[in-house]
Amino acid sequence: MALSRGTKSIVLVVCLAAFSAFVVAMSMTRRAPLEMAAPEAWAALDKQDAELAASLFSKELAERPDDPVLHFGAAAAARALGRSSAALTSTRKAVELDPDFAEAHAMLGQLAYEKGDTRLAIQSMERASALRPRERSFSEPLERWRRESSVHGSYLEKSAEHFRILYEGGTQHSIGDRVARVLEREYSRISRTLNASPAEPVTVVLYTNREFHDITRSPSWATGNYDGRIRLAVGGAVSMRDLDRVVTHELVHAFVATAATRRVPAWLNEGLATYLEANDVRWASQVLRNASSIVPLESLAQGFTGLDEDAALVAYAESAIAAEILCALLDSNVGAFLALVGNGRSVDDALLEFQVQPNAFHAEWRRRVGLQ
Repeated sequence: MALSRGTKSIVLVVCLAAFSAFVVAMSMTRRAPLEMAAPEAWAALDKQDAELAASLFSKELAERPDDPVLHFGAAAAARALGRSSAALTSTRKAVELDPDFAEAHAMLGQLAYEKGDTRLAIQSMERASALRPRERSFSEPLERWRRESSVHGSYLEKSAEHFRILYEGGTQHSIGDRVARVLEREYSRISRTLNASPAEPVTVVLYTNREFHDITRSPSWATGNYDGRIRLAVGGAVSMRDLDRVVTHELVHAFVATAATRRVPAWLNEGLATYLEANDVRWASQVLRNASSIVPLESLAQGFTGLDEDAALVAYAESAIAAEILCALLDSNVGAFLALVGNGRSVDDALLEFQVQPNAFHAEWRRRVGLQ
């Protein structure tokens, strides 16, 4: 949704983190078997040390190759490391060995969905839900995926070099052409900046405003979403200039997900997307001058979806300024910095790896947002 603040119109978008804590949350319902199968590996995964967890699960599997829980654990570790193909293979093995392993079916569904295989995703989550009919973490995504599959069933597809674009047809045909041009134009620029690129074509879906909010459950102020797919609301009175910004913003999220194999703080993810959509954050200073309060960055680590429209605008402004400062300080090392943060390093520790003093970053951010 386009918001007007002075002379600057800014499109707010939201990136919902997919798979966040999914494996660990599901594993709690199967705690007794997990504790018997490689407890040290599960403890490492709980502590977000996925490399150690992967190594420990691999050692255990060498001795017990037919243990479905160990394959499930190996899949969890591989997923945390961004190795989606390996995770998919291990999860398939887990359900092959134990067809009644509900959590493994659910993970297979989630992984298939992220790969764009909605049919397998629905089949797998249906099996998980049949085994655990009262488990909402299974039934809710299943309902969402069924609804999405029904909507997408009548969509047309436009293929581009790095993308597959789904749209309704009709008036969306010309918008699809424009979206394809913007995506391909920005792909190289963002790839150079973040030194990363998605391994597979990115799926982009164009929705009416109603369909967008029904499927993504995004806040009313959001016009874009990235959850492994770029989803765009293209109905209503959105201008082409605003659409270009939203497309670029969500494309940055796809690159960040590639550069950082695990979650990064929301302010960093959203800040980079907001800054790189235009490399111009002059609007943010005006927003912050008019803000009633400034929120510390650490309070913006978990996401912006619970914020109202005005608070979200301030959060994006603060994050964009932080990203601009980081890009200036890190220069060509932004992608490597993201990789470190995505592997579990704190922002401050990752900055030190590139001889950037965290205090200098935080002091400049406080100065720019008006906290000193």
